[in-house]
Amino acid sequence: MGGSWMSFSLLLITIDALRADHLCCYGYRRETSPRLDALAGESILFQRAFSPCSYTMPAHTSLMTGKYVPHHSMGYRQASGRLDTDREITLAEVLLARGYTTAAFVSCAVLDGRYGLDRGFVHYDDRMTRGEENRPHELIREGSLTTTAALEWLKSGAGDPFFLWIHYFDVHGPYLQPEPFNTFFVPEDYAEEPVWLPVVDEGEAGGIPSYQLLVDDRDGTCRHALDARFYLARYDCGIRYVDHIIGDLFRSLKETGFWDELMIVVTADHGEALGENGVYFYHGLTLTPDQIHVPLLVKMPRGKGPAGVQVNVPVSTVDIMPSVLELVGFDYRRLALDGLPLLWSLDRPELLRTRAIHSDLEIQGAVICGNRLHLWPRNVEGIEPGPSYNPLLVEREKIIELG
Repeated sequence: MGGSWMSFSLLLITIDALRADHLCCYGYRRETSPRLDALAGESILFQRAFSPCSYTMPAHTSLMTGKYVPHHSMGYRQASGRLDTDREITLAEVLLARGYTTAAFVSCAVLDGRYGLDRGFVHYDDRMTRGEENRPHELIREGSLTTTAALEWLKSGAGDPFFLWIHYFDVHGPYLQPEPFNTFFVPEDYAEEPVWLPVVDEGEAGGIPSYQLLVDDRDGTCRHALDARFYLARYDCGIRYVDHIIGDLFRSLKETGFWDELMIVVTADHGEALGENGVYFYHGLTLTPDQIHVPLLVKMPRGKGPAGVQVNVPVSTVDIMPSVLELVGFDYRRLALDGLPLLWSLDRPELLRTRAIHSDLEIQGAVICGNRLHLWPRNVEGIEPGPSYNPLLVEREKIIELG
């Protein structure tokens, strides 16, 4: 399969703050993801995929450039930098030059086109519809509206082939979902007794971040929820909700005849801490598995690759760009990419099994090699730690054994 040329359209779906181990197809015991589980049956499922960063903008930039965070011009900046388009070549640019129609539909203002990720997309839809519940200045769009906009673009004549990127924000906090999805899971599913937590400032460990604070009105008193179980349930409800939205997208793609010839890649920019290391309902604080182990499903066009296969070698989302470029016949080695083709995991697994996968924050570095995640504290020269810097979480070097 490696090095072969084929003609296909590409759908890339990124789901913000989705950790792999809360999907049924990754072994989770709750039924959070029936539509994605069905996709997994038609896909290559990468059991050990990792994000290059636990923040949205750096992670997406790595995915779109095939480079680790220290190597691309966005660096560690979250909605404050801009991609140097004289220095970077994006996946969308290469595909556009090879005759693809390109479009993107994103669901949070962090990915606003002015930061440079619109590079190579002829149509870049970053229209937000409302502010977050507790941070009205943080503009977002509900996934159902993002899907509608993307389908309207497809039906209006997307062209053949096309590259479509859809980004969903519905798993990200605050964990709010419409009925009936907000009650798919309840606090009692997670523990018999409440787990009371204080409210803390953003970036602090040991409690519920203030921007996550929700009202629990199940008993009619409309009190603020301070029970960790409430947020665990709502996080999973968010996964079930976005899974439903994606199911609607998939159904439309099948009805309109796009499905069989479509390559679909589903992944996340980062995960979410749900109590690990005392960090609750937050990300971007460390590079521990809860925050960088992400799902990665790759459905090949019908008859062009394996289906229902699971791969256990470590891979990174920086591998997505060289994977697509190799399949369309572009020599990715002409570019200074950090990624390698994902299909090597089937053709040449020994080359991926022994390599090091990197992940980076300005205050911590990580390398995954084999079954180990090596973490160490760092200070990137010229960059002041952001507001979420917590020295107690990154003060020492450690090695984590991965399952």
